[in-house]
Amino acid sequence: MVQPFLFAKNRYIRRMDIQNRLLEQLKAKLPHDTSLGRVLMEELDLSRDSAYRRARGETALKPEEIQMLCSKYELSIDKIIGISGKSVVFQYNPIQRGEFSFDVYLTGILEAFRRMSSQRSQKLYISNLDLIVFQLLNFPALMRFKLLYFAKCYLIMPSLLDVKFHKDWKDGISDDHMSEILQKYVRTPSVEVIGFEAGKGLIREIVSFYELGHFESKEDALFLLDEVAKLTVHLKEQAAIGRKFIVNQPVITDEGNYSMHLHQTYLQDNTFFAETNAYRMLYITHNMINYLYTIDQDYVNKSFSVFQTMLKSCANITGENQRMRNSFFDQVQNFALKARERIGQNELF
Repeated sequence: MVQPFLFAKNRYIRRMDIQNRLLEQLKAKLPHDTSLGRVLMEELDLSRDSAYRRARGETALKPEEIQMLCSKYELSIDKIIGISGKSVVFQYNPIQRGEFSFDVYLTGILEAFRRMSSQRSQKLYISNLDLIVFQLLNFPALMRFKLLYFAKCYLIMPSLLDVKFHKDWKDGISDDHMSEILQKYVRTPSVEVIGFEAGKGLIREIVSFYELGHFESKEDALFLLDEVAKLTVHLKEQAAIGRKFIVNQPVITDEGNYSMHLHQTYLQDNTFFAETNAYRMLYITHNMINYLYTIDQDYVNKSFSVFQTMLKSCANITGENQRMRNSFFDQVQNFALKARERIGQNELF
């Protein structure tokens, strides 16, 4: 009788392991302030006690309950039970020309940070061809410009065809949302890789936007270039001490909260890993600022391994590597000065 008992016990352990992995994936998709037990109560029509026993792993989910949760929340049961395959499920953040809202877009990013910060531990690993977009929030006009550039030049939104950028332009973009995203980003430890031409892409966008006639005045374009120059100074200060902080505010983050690495050839994509004690997620940007994300652990872990290998070939410009750090940021500053001269000599208004 021992053998059947052990077989049944092992089968039960395996089943509960699958359930725990399923619930981990589900939790990663829920808003930060949403209780897993509450979701199970509502979605599965369970009593409070039954729902929370399932959430704690004390009671097994029924097959039909697993099927319903996978269908409703687009969870991959093949990956959960360990069936390997060549397909990976990504969640897509749909952006439609007639429906795009700046604030809804920022709310999605903010919700991801809130979800991370609700966990016991969290860390970001980022590789980005240009400057890390969250750092633009230190100078909000740069972030607002980036959003307008995307909406006008990529989405070609009819409502914005005649809109011209000026330094106070907002169009309903929430200062509170941008501020909260920045605060959460700064407090989240991060390892960041940027391309050797980082910063130049943003500067080129400002120049091209000006030459297309999308600024209200030359002074507004020059203002943004001055903000880029200030941003490079701020980035260099953070890299020097290995700690992120909000511009013009005291440093409140822990030592080693930040490391900046320079990729000296060419980054093929923009990738963000969000790691917590409960999950690891992968975000990939596309169409300039939109994003896809997945919690497929096999794919995420293999991609993270590639990131770690790439990191070994990058130059760490945090802390003591002053010469390379200064050289990099001096190049960005000089490029901004050349852009300033180009705009200064180009009379479009």
